[in-house]
Amino acid sequence: MNNRKGILVATSILKSEDEILILKRSEKVGSFQGYWSGCSGYVEENETPKETSLKEIKEETGISKEYLKLLVDENIHKIEKTTGTWIVHSYLYETKTRKIRLDWENDEYEWITIDELKKYKIVPSLDKIVKDLFERYNKR
Repeated sequence: MNNRKGILVATSILKSEDEILILKRSEKVGSFQGYWSGCSGYVEENETPKETSLKEIKEETGISKEYLKLLVDENIHKIEKTTGTWIVHSYLYETKTRKIRLDWENDEYEWITIDELKKYKIVPSLDKIVKDLFERYNKR
C-alpha cells in the first residue's frame, strides 16, 4: 500500500534453531529479481502489517501461523530509494518446521546462519533488518 509516508511493506524473518530462512526472488516478481530476501509483501488496504506478514509467510513458504512463534513484533525501518520511500515493518518468528513449499514468487530457499548472509546478493537493507531484529530479540 502506498500512503503519504511511503510504500508499506511487511518483511518476516523465520528462525529455526541457529539459522534463518532466506528466499531467492523469481524472475516473475516486480522488483529485485534474483535477490535473496525474507518473506515479504506489500501491505494491502484494510490489512495490518502483521496480517500481511502472516499471509506472506503462508503464501511463500506454506507455513501456517500455528507453526510460528512471534519473537519480535514490528520493528520499523524507513528505506529511501530512487523509486521512493519504503516503510518496512519487520518481524522475527521462530518455527520448528523446516519444510518449505515455495510459490511463484521465489525460486529457491536456504537455511543459513546470520553470518552467512553477507555471501548472498540480498535486497536492500535486509542485513540491517536482520541485525536489528536479533538485537531486539537478544535484549529480551
